[in-house]
Amino acid sequence: MRSIVLIAIATVAATSFGSAFAEAEDIALSLVNRKGRVDVPVSAIRRVEAAGTIAFQNTETGQVHEHSKPHIEVCFAADIRERICGLTRQIVGRPLEIVVNCATITKAIVIEPLCIHPCFQISVADIAEANALAQRIRRGSNRACAPSG
Repeated sequence: MRSIVLIAIATVAATSFGSAFAEAEDIALSLVNRKGRVDVPVSAIRRVEAAGTIAFQNTETGQVHEHSKPHIEVCFAADIRERICGLTRQIVGRPLEIVVNCATITKAIVIEPLCIHPCFQISVADIAEANALAQRIRRGSNRACAPSG
């Protein structure tokens, strides 16, 4: 019974959020919470980059320091950013699952609405995983799926 409910919720949410269920457009990733879901089509991704480090600038000395932090950065079109902002405003303090190709990549607690920046980062274990995840997001999947857990 649970899987039927999740599929029904995903179908309703996809229709509500303008997802590509009916049009069969590939889904790059989905942001999922019990309060809502945003399916992001591949065409709404503006940039996906894998990186192994992140740079920080010391505000006192001006020196730039690099730290190992494998991640991918994903940037979205304005209409998807608005949907993400709307969802994350509702769920501050609650979990948000990032689903790629029907697998939950991460489950993070939303500490503030994702409204200001056009991009966000997903941390991973190493640069090889970052490259593989970036490729999966660029390629997309022809289906929107419920999270696994």
